[in-house]
Amino acid sequence: MFRLLVIVTVLAVSTGSRLTEAAPNFLVFIADDQGFGDLSCYGHPTLKTPHIDRLAREGMQFERAFLTTSSCSPTRCSFLTGRYPHNTGAEDLHEPLPSSQKSLAAYLQPAGYHTMAVGKWHLGNDEKAHWNAIQECSGAETATKAIKLLQARPKDQPFFFWVASKDPHRPFDKFKPVRRTAEDEILPLYTAKDVVVPPYLPDHELIREDIADYYNEIVRFDHHVGEILDELAEQDVLDDTFIVYLSDNGMPFPRAKTTLYDSGIRTPLLIRYPPLVKAGRVQRELVSSIDVTATMLELVDIDAPTVQGQSLKNLLTDPEATGREAIFAEANWHDFEQFTRAVRTDRFLLIRNYYWQKPLWNSVDSVNSITWIGFQQALSQGELTPAQKFLLVEPRPFEELYDLQLDPHSLENVASDPQYTEHLNDLRIQLDNWRVETNDVMPEEPRRDGWTRDGRPLPHNQPWYDRYIKAGGENNFEKF
Repeated sequence: MFRLLVIVTVLAVSTGSRLTEAAPNFLVFIADDQGFGDLSCYGHPTLKTPHIDRLAREGMQFERAFLTTSSCSPTRCSFLTGRYPHNTGAEDLHEPLPSSQKSLAAYLQPAGYHTMAVGKWHLGNDEKAHWNAIQECSGAETATKAIKLLQARPKDQPFFFWVASKDPHRPFDKFKPVRRTAEDEILPLYTAKDVVVPPYLPDHELIREDIADYYNEIVRFDHHVGEILDELAEQDVLDDTFIVYLSDNGMPFPRAKTTLYDSGIRTPLLIRYPPLVKAGRVQRELVSSIDVTATMLELVDIDAPTVQGQSLKNLLTDPEATGREAIFAEANWHDFEQFTRAVRTDRFLLIRNYYWQKPLWNSVDSVNSITWIGFQQALSQGELTPAQKFLLVEPRPFEELYDLQLDPHSLENVASDPQYTEHLNDLRIQLDNWRVETNDVMPEEPRRDGWTRDGRPLPHNQPWYDRYIKAGGENNFEKF
């Protein structure tokens, strides 16, 4: 045992870290398409997520945490590298993380960490070199596969575990209530009557049915979180593990996923680590998801010059510490082309649509859903509000400004209101400076859309789509 620790320490020194026996394990739970408020610890009136709530109760709950984008693989590449998507080389959906990028696993594995991933990979082949164990699986299998990896890991090394469930991504499973153990509660089954329809969607029976199925997959992942926490406790490493819970983007519905409104980029963020974080803390400072990456590496003294986030260690320990003045986010190709950028402060959100000629639209998995049928029915019956119809507006305004104190769902664009001119100009400067500082350059030509607006693959995208179906894909989105 002592000889192995000496070897690990030597390896750690070679990467600039000072790994010790007290080095924490790291566990990141990342949900697939879960909206910010869709957990009971965040005040949802009907959803019950007791196991995820436990992380909030025993750790810190962040009220204003934001992603750098609202698209699946770009978010994952951004989080794992601690970099903005346009700096990762993988800013578009399905692009692999290039070998030139350094991920958390690439930093931690040479420092002596056993690196594991379960569930959704979505990071490309080059990144696999930095992981000791990768187990792709469906959402339903997340806990079973994760526990097997935890049981098989070497017990004389710290671990970094990336638990990337495919819940609650479309298509939603239709399943009956199940019991974890004979003594445990039965999972609730949510129906349309339990649904809270956000104001940017019409209150339609098909949309309610769809959201209820989305709720059921959230609850399934909640129970998987509970099973994995139980396994950590069984191995007596629960309190030695720095645990993070977040999502990769907003709910897979129109005006959420792939957008830069809070419904797209605001994420639940929970951190549990008793040696550092007092139980029951609520943090209301602005933070970015890439700040979590910086925090994890700081905890093991790994110098990470490529990381663009800023450590949250002070926010985790000091009630008087302050966070960011602003967060920045971007939207790029996700089925349809975008080049959209945003700056979000305590009070305001500025969105700039560089391809304003195109409508906002929504992702293909949302287009191929009963929600979109309900949306179109509400449109044909004249039941959509102006804010709901904005999804279809062509062209869009170049700039959108929202006063979040008065309009938390970003439904009324006040960019042309003279009383906001000073605020608008200040946000413009912040956004422009960020783009310069991070070398955010528009492509010479927009990338072509991959699909028609009614969700069919375009001819240039057909070969990829055929390979996807052959590999087990279903319709235009994930099989699992």
